[in-house]
Amino acid sequence: MAISPFLIGHARGTNWTHARVEEELAVLDSLRFFKTQGYYVKDGVLSVTGTLSFTQEETGRSYSLRIRLEYPTKYPWGIPIVFDEDKQFMPSANAHQFADYSLCLSFLERGEFALGSKRLASEILRASLVWMDKRFIFERTGVWPGEAEEHGWLRPTRKLLIEEAARSGSKSASAWTDWIVAGLITPQYGNGCPCCSGRRFVTCHRRMAMLTLQYLFWLGQERGKRDDRTTLEAA
Repeated sequence: MAISPFLIGHARGTNWTHARVEEELAVLDSLRFFKTQGYYVKDGVLSVTGTLSFTQEETGRSYSLRIRLEYPTKYPWGIPIVFDEDKQFMPSANAHQFADYSLCLSFLERGEFALGSKRLASEILRASLVWMDKRFIFERTGVWPGEAEEHGWLRPTRKLLIEEAARSGSKSASAWTDWIVAGLITPQYGNGCPCCSGRRFVTCHRRMAMLTLQYLFWLGQERGKRDDRTTLEAA
């Protein structure tokens, strides 16, 4: 089940004692494709450096990437960030790498990673290994292989909202969602659920209600950016 980014702020993090760090390093050392090289703890944040590596079966060619795995203060309820430590690749949206050289691995609401689990960092490193494979292909071809999630939060959240409405099996809920996306109505969360069950929206279809709230939030953020650009252009 996906966990809302709005709820992560209330979660407790990890106290990186020596014993807890050793425990985490043991988990990372168990991964055949990752070799730990060092670590440090600063301001309650654990950072681990190491090398990802794999060999392509078809060509027998080996690839490697030195990374830094930075654990958030809310770990394991926050997703660790992976950085291209040696700045081996040039950041770009099409190459799924941010300007600070961190890797674009996932859209949080997809629920692809096990938040709250001790295996979270392992899952992140496996995703990083897949990213590295795709990135080397991108370097050769200029095209990112496979399906790519849209960048930013607005459009993926809108897509998830529409999918969740369809999953409800309610035609009225799907129509209501279309109206929301079209900007024709503003939801009232205390009112009846759009599936016409007679129950409150937040108790009947909670995930759909949460996605609606998130979609409208990111829509407001995007409109704010547009207004800022319009003001600058006018000036």
